[in-house]
Amino acid sequence: MKLSVGLAFAVLLLFLSVNVQAQENSRERGRGVFVEILGNGLIGSINYDQRFEKRFDGLGFKGGISYFAFNGSSVAAFPFGLNYLLGKDGKYFEVGLGGTYLRFADRSNTFSVGDERTFGSGIAGNMVFGYRREPVDGGFLFRASMTPIFGSGTFLPFYFGISLGYAF
Repeated sequence: MKLSVGLAFAVLLLFLSVNVQAQENSRERGRGVFVEILGNGLIGSINYDQRFEKRFDGLGFKGGISYFAFNGSSVAAFPFGLNYLLGKDGKYFEVGLGGTYLRFADRSNTFSVGDERTFGSGIAGNMVFGYRREPVDGGFLFRASMTPIFGSGTFLPFYFGISLGYAF
């Protein structure tokens, strides 16, 4: 059910982006929606990315949403951050810094002590170092990156993410 809602949301974003593209003769700035497997959303996420200025490289921001539930436990993740694109003609090196807000619940007592159930939230820091292909005229967006995660005594230097989406 929750996966269906997520997929419907992604299809809606893609539909809206196609309509925006049809109304414009050329893109003003780099924008895109994409699904990221692993990466800053931990297991997977749906994200929106945009440049601050009317250009395809330079400084921008990213925000996303992710939700997973299994056997009475659930995690909601909201990745966010700033990124900078270096390159031209739709081929970029991406570097970024941000965080992921996490909200979790364990109703199965799997990770709890005694009869207590575990609920909580927190923020994990993350970085991005990778390659992005985002056509200047819009279309298929691809990202592959190392996404180290850090915080509260945890450091995962070799975490990575792959993204597929649509630039508009």
